[in-house]
This record gives sequence, C-alpha cells and structure tokens, in this order.
Amino acid sequence: MKQLYAIKRESTQAWTKSGKRIPVTVLHVDGNVYMKQGEKVTIGFQKIALEKLGSLKKGFAKKLGMTFGMKKTKEVLVDLEKEHGTDLLPSEMFTVGDIVDVCGTSKGMGFAGGMKLHGFHGGPRTHGQSDRARAPGASSSGTTPGRLYKNKRMAGRGGNRQVTVENLQIVSMNDETKEILVKGVIPGAINGMVIVLKVADGKFEGLQEKKG
Repeated sequence: MKQLYAIKRESTQAWTKSGKRIPVTVLHVDGNVYMKQGEKVTIGFQKIALEKLGSLKKGFAKKLGMTFGMKKTKEVLVDLEKEHGTDLLPSEMFTVGDIVDVCGTSKGMGFAGGMKLHGFHGGPRTHGQSDRARAPGASSSGTTPGRLYKNKRMAGRGGNRQVTVENLQIVSMNDETKEILVKGVIPGAINGMVIVLKVADGKFEGLQEKKG
C-alpha cells in the first residue's frame, strides 16, 4: 500500500490538455524518509534529533544506523530498495493518474451553535422574538421520553476532526520541487499535515504546460 506524508500548500486551478479547468490542491511531500528493517518498509516524516525521541523510536533509528529520528513513522507495503535515511521522491510511490485517498485534520471552528454546526434554520424572526432567532428550540419531549436521546445534535465544538476525502486523482508531480497536484479539495488548513494513500491505478490526459 503506497502512501506518503505531505504538507498542504494551497488550492488553485489548472487546465487539462483538452482545455478543461479543474480545481487542484498543491501538496509538498519533502521530508519523507526511507527506512527498512527485515522485510518491512517504514516511511518516516519530519526529522528530529535523537535526544528528543522516546526510547522505542530512538532504538529503532540507532538500529538502522541513522543519526536522526523521525516524528512520524508508518509501515507500508511496497517493493522498494534504497539506502536508510534517504529521501523518498513522489515518483517512487505514485504516478500521474493514480487514484488516492487523502486524510487530514479539518479546520477547527471553536465552540459553534446549532445553525453553524448542523445547519439548523433557527426560529421565526417576528412578533417579539428578540433572542430566539438562532436558538435550537426544544431539545426533547416532556414525560415521554422524558430524556434526551443519544447523539442529539446540539451546540458544540466544530471541526478539528480527522477527515478522509476519497477517490481524488493525482494530475501532476515534480521530483525536483517534491510537489504533487491533486484534483479536488483536501481537508485542513494551509501548512497542515495530510496522508496521501494510493487506492487504485488511473489515467489522466495531462495538464497544459505553462507559457512563459
């Protein structure tokens, strides 16, 4: 199962060779490091000094002869042979046209009311309704059932949750800049970390070359 950690850079647009405009998100995959112990390949992300690691990750890095550790590690099923501690390139994991799932953390909204969080319509704005316009209304019945059911939609913290967007497509890659362009919208804020996971092969006609 091929995957890489990435940093979300920006959302923009691009044009296919047939002239169709598509929304794309730029992902920066620099910082993915190759590690292998036995038959298992591990991807590390974001280098860190060995002194700042726990004993388990520190021992793993030392066993591989590495002079640094990794903040994030993930075991992957991939047939790839490289030197320990060398950077992984986008082309070593993906090809243009691949279908991928992207997992990230959605933007936090803080404590939000029912209208913002769940799309409630609010109350009538008429005849003395001075402070009920955005209220959620009654939360339950009286004697029966006499309680709130589980998972009742109410005000609460919005966003800041793990979200996976499925079946996106890689439309461009660059090994020099270590950037991937993915068609579609990806969860999270700018400079947030995401995981790009390949789920299927695909075909793509290609993007128009930039003029000038």
